[in-house]
Amino acid sequence: MNRRGLIALCLAACLAVSFGGIALASARAYRLVWKECGDGLRCTELVVPVDWADPGGPKTSVHVAKLPATGTSMGPLIVNFGGPGTSTSVLRRKTGPDAPPELPALLNELQRRFDVIAIDPRGLSEPQSGKRGSCAEPDASIFGLILARTKQDWDAHSAKNAAHQASCRKMAKSAWYGMTAWNVAHDIDALRAALGQDKLIYAGNSYGTVYAQAYLELFPQRVGRMYFDGTADHTQQELEPWLRNYAQTQERHLTRFRDWCARRTDCALRGTDADKAWDELVARVRRAPLPASAGRTVHEGQLYAGAVKGMNPAFWPQLATAIRKALDGDAGDFLTKLAPDQGGSSVSQDSLCNDFMPKLPTYEEFQGIEARLREIAPRFGWIEGRFELGRCWGRSGGASWAPHPLRVKDVPPILFAIGELDNNTNYLGQQHVAEQIPSAQVLWHGDGHASWAANTCLRRHVFTYLTTGALPAPGTRCPAERIQRVGK
Repeated sequence: MNRRGLIALCLAACLAVSFGGIALASARAYRLVWKECGDGLRCTELVVPVDWADPGGPKTSVHVAKLPATGTSMGPLIVNFGGPGTSTSVLRRKTGPDAPPELPALLNELQRRFDVIAIDPRGLSEPQSGKRGSCAEPDASIFGLILARTKQDWDAHSAKNAAHQASCRKMAKSAWYGMTAWNVAHDIDALRAALGQDKLIYAGNSYGTVYAQAYLELFPQRVGRMYFDGTADHTQQELEPWLRNYAQTQERHLTRFRDWCARRTDCALRGTDADKAWDELVARVRRAPLPASAGRTVHEGQLYAGAVKGMNPAFWPQLATAIRKALDGDAGDFLTKLAPDQGGSSVSQDSLCNDFMPKLPTYEEFQGIEARLREIAPRFGWIEGRFELGRCWGRSGGASWAPHPLRVKDVPPILFAIGELDNNTNYLGQQHVAEQIPSAQVLWHGDGHASWAANTCLRRHVFTYLTTGALPAPGTRCPAERIQRVGK
């Protein structure tokens, strides 16, 4: 998230098959029956093999929604916006608390030139479809290993994730065995064929870029234009280098948080170096739990868990306030406003683990990894190891599509947008993916993760690329826009 041990055994064989019979199978045009499904959308279910390695085997369906073009359509633009929600529900413009308010404007813009087609990944669907599965047991919070203080805490986290996975497998039945990005990439190609599109035009955000990486390897001859936003790096074969990129990014984010605070008159830590204030708080909690209101206390894991959540630029004002109040004697915000998210009942984390962590380190092996992360990111970034591992600790035995270097050549120009403040899909990993695609061009911008809708400069360049194929001039950079609005 060696985790990559399986790749040596299966990758070459899988890719050889993929470019042969499976590729031909997924190119068959599947019949789509569209129905009105509210909010101006039309929806359908795309029936596909559970496992594209066995096209004649059991079938499953994936949910698809269409936002028809309002102008003269250039044809389909297939999109996947990543998680934690579903891409089809995003098209309804009923945005949740974490969605940028600019999202409807982006969809309106795209809809003027394209039929915008959203595809949900295996096992996920919007509630309106009536096909959304729910696992009987919740999974553990991804913050759980940050909070863990003993080996018993680690074991309890593992047991909860294992119980969740078992209930998901029972709910999904045979579909469980196809929940990988490799299969989703085949689904996307089947959808492309069913839509009558000769060359795929695709935009992927966050986890949607994992499907795009698989597609580039599997179907390079069918690529038209592909836009990567907030790319998740599926190309690191070893766990530790992958975690190292996250640790280094988060360590740097602490200084970026400090610099942001120094520029703001409304930052609760203004007049104080915010990163040094964090160091002081860590030093205190390592001596004794921090006092909080109502007789509570905050231990080191709770402090770090709240800070991991707060280090997202959208939460910087809350993080600054929480640190200020904790230094003044009340660390309660780390238990409330920055409280860790709880586990859920969907299969999203199971699919992620199938793709990124098919082989987990042992508890003892991870202690060595964490010690080395502390050496390169001692103030804050080292905690990322526990955060990422917490997604998958205790899960095993699902389908797998292990990370590996990209094998891509002879594809048209591909556009990447990388945010300098992106610590969700860290910018070091994003660069690592782009460097493996000879035709890739990177458009840097000053904002964070998933800023396509919020940054007007970025939107302009992406729209031009998707509609004409024209790339921004080399070296083009979009200034920060979204981060300037944080706290206002």
